[in-house]
Amino acid sequence: MICPRSVAALSILLMFFAAMMMTGSAGAQPADSTPSGPPPTSYRFSYTPVYQFETDLDCGGQFDVQRHFVRFDVSRFITRQWIVGLGLSFDYERWNFSGINGLAGVDLWDEIVRPGISIPIIYNTANRWRLMAIPSLEFAGASGAETSESLSYGTVLLAMHAFGPNLMMGLGGGVFDRLDEWEVFPFLAIEWKLSDQLKLNNPFEAGPAGPAGLELVYTPTDRLEMGAGGAYRSYRFRLDDSSAVADGIGELETWVAFLRVGWRFGERYQLDLNGGALFDSKIKVDDQDGNHLGETDTDTAPFVGMTIKGKF
Repeated sequence: MICPRSVAALSILLMFFAAMMMTGSAGAQPADSTPSGPPPTSYRFSYTPVYQFETDLDCGGQFDVQRHFVRFDVSRFITRQWIVGLGLSFDYERWNFSGINGLAGVDLWDEIVRPGISIPIIYNTANRWRLMAIPSLEFAGASGAETSESLSYGTVLLAMHAFGPNLMMGLGGGVFDRLDEWEVFPFLAIEWKLSDQLKLNNPFEAGPAGPAGLELVYTPTDRLEMGAGGAYRSYRFRLDDSSAVADGIGELETWVAFLRVGWRFGERYQLDLNGGALFDSKIKVDDQDGNHLGETDTDTAPFVGMTIKGKF
C-alpha cells in the first residue's frame, strides 16, 4: 500500500538526486558540441503542478483536481547506434468532490498515486531509421488500494524514418494490460521542422495513459517558445479495498487541449506556463473484475499549470 505522504518524499528525493547530478556535471560540455569520444550519459527532469478548476458532473455535483507530475530520465549511448535509458515517474492527484455521495453506489476517491518505471531501448540504423521499444510498469491506485491489485504493464513500439534533415516521421503503437482491461492504440510519431521558427512534434510520451499527442511550436527567439496542442488521455486506477465495491476500478477518459509559453534559462533549464481545458470527459466505475457499474460525463474543465524542467 502506498501512503500519500510518499509523494513529497519521492519528489524531494528525485529533485535532490537531479541537483547532485547537475553539480557533478557542471563542467561537462554542452549537448550540442561535438564530443571527442562516445556520447555521454544524459539526464532530464521535470516537475509539473496543475490545477483543474471546479467542474460540474452530469450526474450532479462538482469536483476539482490538483495534480503533480514528476519525471526523471536517464539515457546512455551504448554504441553510436544503440541507446538504453531508464525513466522514473510519479503522479499524484487530489480530487475534491462536492454535492455528490457516490457513483453507482461507490464512494468516490480522494487521492490517486501513479508511480512508474520504463526502460526505453533505441536503435538508429545506418539507413536513417529509428526503432524504439519502451516496456513499462506502473502502479495506479486510490489511497488505500492494494499494490498487488494495482499494477499495469505493457510496451510501446515505434519506427520512425528520417525523410530529410527537417522531417522524421513514423508510426507507433502501445499495448497495455490496465487493470483487467487490455488497451491497444496506434499513434503518429513526428519531428517536423517546418521553418527556422516553427515545428510540429509529440508533446507527451506514449504510455499507459495513451498516445503521444501533437503540438505546434513557435520559437520567435532563442529563449522564448510558444506551443499549442492536444492529446487523448485515459487511465484506470484501483479503488480502496474497503470501499462499497472492494478493489473496484475507477477510470478517466478525456481529450486535452493546451497552450503554453516557455522561457529558456541558459542551455539546460526551461520554465513553461500552461493553460487549457479537458473536454468530452467521462468518469467510469467498474467492479474488481472489470464489469461496468456506472459512468458520468463532465463539463469542459479549464486548467492552469507550470513546468520546470532541465537537462544535463
